[in-house]
Amino acid sequence: MLKSASSLFSLIVLLASFGEAIAQSGERDVVDQRLEWFALNSNIKFHKRVGLAFDSQLRYAGSLQSAQNYIRVGLDLYVTPKLSIVPIGGMYVWNYKYGEQPAAYANDEKRIWQQVLYKHDKSRFHFNHRFRMEERFIQNKSTGSDDFSTQLYRVRYRFQANIGLNKEKLEPGAFYLSIWDEAFYGWGKGDTFNKIDQNRFSVALGYQVAPKVSFTVGALYQMMVKKNGAQQENNTGVIIQFNYNFDFSKKEN
Repeated sequence: MLKSASSLFSLIVLLASFGEAIAQSGERDVVDQRLEWFALNSNIKFHKRVGLAFDSQLRYAGSLQSAQNYIRVGLDLYVTPKLSIVPIGGMYVWNYKYGEQPAAYANDEKRIWQQVLYKHDKSRFHFNHRFRMEERFIQNKSTGSDDFSTQLYRVRYRFQANIGLNKEKLEPGAFYLSIWDEAFYGWGKGDTFNKIDQNRFSVALGYQVAPKVSFTVGALYQMMVKKNGAQQENNTGVIIQFNYNFDFSKKEN
C-alpha cells in the first residue's frame, strides 16, 4: 500500500512540474520540432553484487538531422534485488547544431554521474524510480579552444511503470505498456533558468523477447528550456529502445 502511494505521489509531482513548465511557455520563444531517438541499454552483471550499466543513443531532430549522440557507462552495485546504486560513472556526448534554435557552437560534453534505482511490483504493474546526479563539463569553443571548461550540475528523477498486457510477469512472450516521465533541474555558471528546465514523457509498447532481451517502440514528448530561459523546444516524435542484458555471475563456482 505504501509503495503504491509513493508511486502515485511521484507521478503527481512529475505531472505538476510538467504542467508548470507548459503554463510558463508563453513567456518564451517556443518552437515545435520532430525527433527520432534510438537507444541501446544493457546491464552487464559480473557478480551477484557488481556489474556495469551501459547505454548509448542516437538522437535526431526533423528528418534524421543529427542532434546528439552519447555513450554512458557506470559501476553498478546491486544492494538488493530491488535496489541498485551507481556510485560513479562516465559519459561522453557529441552535440550538433540542429533545428530552429541552433546553438552558436556545437560543444561536446563530458559527464560524471551517480544514480540510485529502486524497483517494486504490484501484480502486473512493474514500477521503478531512478534518481540521477550529473556533473557536466561542456566544451567552450567560443573561446577558440576545445577545453571542457564550462561546468554545470543537474539532478533528474524518472518514474516508470511497465504494465503487463497479455501476461502478469514480464517473461518471454509478454507484451507490455511502458509509461515514464522524467524531470530535470540544472544549475551552474551561465544558467539563468533555475526551475525545472526539461521534461520527457513517453508511452510505448514493449515486447519481452527472452529473459534478458526486450524492446519498446513508442511516442516521446520532450520539453526543454534553454540555459538563457528565453527559448524553449517542444519536441514530439518516436523512441525505439533495445535492451540486452548479460549475467556472468551464474558462471561463478
